[in-house]
Amino acid sequence: MRLGLKFFIALFLVMFVGLATFTFINIKSEASDLLEQVQLAALRTTDLIKESTHYSMLINRKEDIHQIFKNFRQMPGFEVIRIYDKKGEVIFTTRPEEASTRVNITSEACQVCHRFPEPLKALATEQRHRIIKALDGHRILALINPIENDIACYGSDCHLHPDEKFILGVLDVQMSLTTVDADIARSRRQTIFASVILVISVLSVTGFLIFTLIRSPVNKLTEGTRAIAKGNLDYTIPLQRKDEIGELSDSFNSMTRELKKAREDLSRIQNHMIQMEKMASLGKLSATVAHELNNPLSGILTYAKLVKRRLTSSNLSSDKLSSIQDDLSMIADETTRCGNVVKNLLLFSKREIEEFAVIDLHQILDRCTQLLEHHLDLNNIQLVKNYQSKNSECMCDKNQIQQAFLAILMNAIEAMPEGGTLTIRTKDNPKKKTSIVEIQDSGIGIPSEDIPRIFEPFFTTKKEGKGVGLGLSVVYGILDAHNAEINVKSKVGGGSTFIVELWCNLNVGENPCVRPQNDSKRGRK
Repeated sequence: MRLGLKFFIALFLVMFVGLATFTFINIKSEASDLLEQVQLAALRTTDLIKESTHYSMLINRKEDIHQIFKNFRQMPGFEVIRIYDKKGEVIFTTRPEEASTRVNITSEACQVCHRFPEPLKALATEQRHRIIKALDGHRILALINPIENDIACYGSDCHLHPDEKFILGVLDVQMSLTTVDADIARSRRQTIFASVILVISVLSVTGFLIFTLIRSPVNKLTEGTRAIAKGNLDYTIPLQRKDEIGELSDSFNSMTRELKKAREDLSRIQNHMIQMEKMASLGKLSATVAHELNNPLSGILTYAKLVKRRLTSSNLSSDKLSSIQDDLSMIADETTRCGNVVKNLLLFSKREIEEFAVIDLHQILDRCTQLLEHHLDLNNIQLVKNYQSKNSECMCDKNQIQQAFLAILMNAIEAMPEGGTLTIRTKDNPKKKTSIVEIQDSGIGIPSEDIPRIFEPFFTTKKEGKGVGLGLSVVYGILDAHNAEINVKSKVGGGSTFIVELWCNLNVGENPCVRPQNDSKRGRK
């Protein structure tokens, strides 16, 4: 069962019990108040009847008493009005058939006073009322009002009531409660209807609030949890609230971002480890291949030069001699190219840092641009330097760092065959105590699908014969040996930017790139 439904049912039960209790008490209270008002009115009516008939009784004018009873009987609500004497005989009544009849002492009208061995001489107000049912089922309020002996009765010459008699008779008035019961029933219906409307209204508003404030946000949290369980770390819970659920949503989104970042870091480290394993294996292979190729290539190159020298001094015809010399020159050129491949393989397989020293990055970059000045002029490339780093002294191997920057700059030049702009920037990263070198070209750019592979050995996008794909792999190995970081940003047609981050202004003992021979390599972006 859902949380919102549980809360709704619990609230419904509490409201139902509470309002049912309130309604019951309210109905009972209203009925009691209304009946009490009727009883008070009936008591006042009996007092009025007694006062109205008092003088007629003194002078014994029975016709006047009958007329008074008749007048009251015609008023709405009166069932019967009668007077009993001390012996229980009906001496006055609005029902002619009851005249001169005698009631038994055990009747309900007499039991009010005569239910005890010694009859009561006085009745409390609340003891004078009784409710009886008529033959047709409607309720009747019966009220007994004793007619007491007073000085006007026992002091008169025409009356025989001695003064020791306390009660002379009883006035019995019965009034119909049909109207009162109808009012009570109507009030009961109105109260129940109002309570039902109140329950429905409160539950409707509460249900809407539960759905809006609890169920809908909880459903979104549940959907987010399921999405995360399925591996969708890009899912964000769209809740903008300033309460506990809003804080939970923000925490959930923050957790998702941290999980995504952790997974990306883990994937990056895993890819780096795979890359390092490939490079380690290829390094061993490269060293072996380079060693095996270097010796025969050296011999071929030597003998090609020797034959060329001998042919120069021989008596062969000039045409034949020129053809042989061209062939030998081609052998020499191709052998030299193979030698360069072997050299790159040796550099790629080399992992030890030969010499650390404090060097200035700006000086190394200036030296690289001087060496490439001729290439820049030939390719109509404009060089822009923007040195902003104030902490450019680094502890590194000067020759290898220079070789790495030369390789990156040569790649940038080759990416701009029609000319362009080559920009070199430097800046500091105070938090990491590093210097950042950015080399940006305005060339053809690198396709996004090729960027993850540009540091792989033997991967190249150049035409056949223009390169073997070891240049950036050598750069990668050198920077990895210095524990540096390299990132690439590129867009096809929008140029490329190589970002190198080096540890700077640290002593050899505290430089992160100086580590034991067998220390594992750190992950890199």
